[in-house]
Amino acid sequence: MLERCLNGASEQDEAKAEIIELANSRGISLNELKEVIKQLREKFNKTVKAFEKCVQEVKNDELTILYFVRCCFLVKELIDEFWDFFLDNNGTKAFRKITEALVRLYREVKSQAVSANPQTDEIYILTDALKHSLQSIIRAALRVNALSQEEINALDLGDITPQESETMLIFLSTRKRWESVYKRLAES
Repeated sequence: MLERCLNGASEQDEAKAEIIELANSRGISLNELKEVIKQLREKFNKTVKAFEKCVQEVKNDELTILYFVRCCFLVKELIDEFWDFFLDNNGTKAFRKITEALVRLYREVKSQAVSANPQTDEIYILTDALKHSLQSIIRAALRVNALSQEEINALDLGDITPQESETMLIFLSTRKRWESVYKRLAES
């Protein structure tokens, strides 16, 4: 089949060749690749639902930081696990757009940071969660040649090394909600 694809390839043959190449690059069989694609679809749907929830909360003016943090880590997980599915031209364009969107969001959120105590500041939590996603998307964009190192340097993001782990950011994002419970427990 691969020989036929090389000699007189149709669009279907090219798609089959790309699928076989993807399976080979991952060192898995086509059946295993089907399972990986199923996992990708499930994680993608989970990420989309989380973003829809965030958008709905923003519209209702009740965005919880926890959902935003979860979205950032779902994006990071999706990119870290499945970046090699985007090695074609469409994937390159997608990585460029996602990178641009995350950079704009990061700059916007970071511009609002003014707290004296960063660990209690919601902006600090949002910024650090975005740093996790930014690092993943930039690494993947370099791998798929969506962006060059010069283009990334030109973004002038400064240090985007996250200061907190995912677990800590989730804790910090829920702390405000539980403060009243902690106070009542301490008083009793």
